[in-house]
Amino acid sequence: MRKKIFALLSALSCTVCVFAGCGTLPRDEAAPASTPSTVETDTTASAAAAESTTEEANAKETLFRRMADSTLCIFTSTGSNGTGFLYGEKYLITNAHVLYDAESFTLLDRQGIERQGTVVFTDDGEDIAVIELADYQGTSVTFGDSDALPLGEQVLLIGNPADGEPFSYCTGRRVKAEGDLFRNIDPDRYLPVDAPIVSGYSGGPAFNMQGELIGISNAAFTEDLSEYGFEHLGLLIPINRVKELIAAYCG
Repeated sequence: MRKKIFALLSALSCTVCVFAGCGTLPRDEAAPASTPSTVETDTTASAAAAESTTEEANAKETLFRRMADSTLCIFTSTGSNGTGFLYGEKYLITNAHVLYDAESFTLLDRQGIERQGTVVFTDDGEDIAVIELADYQGTSVTFGDSDALPLGEQVLLIGNPADGEPFSYCTGRRVKAEGDLFRNIDPDRYLPVDAPIVSGYSGGPAFNMQGELIGISNAAFTEDLSEYGFEHLGLLIPINRVKELIAAYCG
């Protein structure tokens, strides 16, 4: 059996997929007289699909712009990147592994202003770290219900890719954890999504399309997944798994 490769996002070295939107295809005003009616139907369907795709792209862009104010990018003294999200009045939540071996770190907000903070809590078992922010009041995320996210539902993830621009984002859908690929993955501990999350997304927020936080980017498969029907596959920490821990510490 081929060995599966499963790595923390901090160890990945992939190219980030930044959602760039999509245009509509032009629709002919009239088909030639010799064109079968079935082609007219296909053209209409293509135009409708293109319009739907554009609306969907606009919805994702709007959601990203709204939720980016709840996100900070992390740059550590070890040269690695990470991401965190704001919770409560003065806390930033990220993965504990983002800060491993780092003597210091810098936080960047959406306006490009550097912010400072102090690590006040870590839980290596849950891979959660809490940073108390100094002199910064951001927009706190709203927790959603990760158990209620249906299969196939879209999610939007914000990150700080090592080989890309701060405050990039990507999208994907929740997929089912079954088969040999998920043999060693505890379904209660991780939420699989087919989003192209890469190094630097660790600790970043994953939102449903209503803008509720449903997970935290944590890890990704780095092997060729084509035989399983995936181009990309990442794992989120379901927010239901850690929301009580976060709320208890941050109040």
